[in-house]
Amino acid sequence: MTVYDRYRTLLHKLALVRARAPGGDSPEADALLDAMDEVWDALSDGERAAMERERARLAVAPLARAVPA
Repeated sequence: MTVYDRYRTLLHKLALVRARAPGGDSPEADALLDAMDEVWDALSDGERAAMERERARLAVAPLARAVPA
């Protein structure tokens, strides 16, 4: 697994953890954030830019589903 893939996996796990416990911190979320910090340092500038877009997409996705059609 590449560093990029590792970070992306952690990011998606964090989104799931936060969906289960919205508005609250949890030990699981804290552990994921710590791991993400370590992996972030190993990403290239291009990978970081791609992850910023991915993070923005995940932040907007729950809002898009919450809006009635």
